Amino acid sequence: MPFLPGHASVNPKLHRVKLGYWFVRGVGQIPRLLLAYHGVDFDNVAYSDRDKWFNDDKKNIGFSFPNLPYLIDGDYKLTESTAIQRYIINRFGKGELLGKTAQDNARVESFLSIFTEISSAIKGLFWNKDWENAKGAVLEKYQGKLADLEKFVGGKEWALGYLTLIDFVVAEDSHYIQRIFPEQYKTWTFLHSIRERFNALPAISGYYKQENSVKGPFFPPYAAVSVEQ
Repeated sequence: MPFLPGHASVNPKLHRVKLGYWFVRGVGQIPRLLLAYHGVDFDNVAYSDRDKWFNDDKKNIGFSFPNLPYLIDGDYKLTESTAIQRYIINRFGKGELLGKTAQDNARVESFLSIFTEISSAIKGLFWNKDWENAKGAVLEKYQGKLADLEKFVGGKEWALGYLTLIDFVVAEDSHYIQRIFPEQYKTWTFLHSIRERFNALPAISGYYKQENSVKGPFFPPYAAVSVEQ
């Protein structure tokens, strides 16, 4: 199982982990869901006041690379969303989410490299006031890769046949893909089948039932496009 040296002595039972991000789902949602899946009791620090972050916490908390999202685990402070995702997985004991073997670990990274390239391009449209005219070029560029991912997953319950980080990312980012490409979304069956199974996981459904869980919005109100929940 992957291991991060130097941090195993931090006992999560002696403190509450803090996760800081804007008041939206955004790239903070997957770390939140990973913490929930691992059964970690955490404080969600949601910034709606830009001054609170930029003029106060960003300068004073003591990050090596100040940014949002951030994670504070005792004395350990970490930023950057992908680093936080992998830290949570390694730190709290479900390393199989990164793959049970070296080969599967590589498959996870390969799939995510392709998928996040696609989803990042699609998310960029949410800030484009001319998104309806711009989305055709994005579809033309990436529909072949989405077809490859569809073929890779095939009829498996999860992308690799068992739950991995891939499924967290696919389930979350499928919302953005569906909003921009609703008709094509129906043909990419791995997106909605994985999302449905993922949301039915007891830890995930339990998280969303909590009063203080982050359900939305996906983007701040000044985005050009909104995502319906």
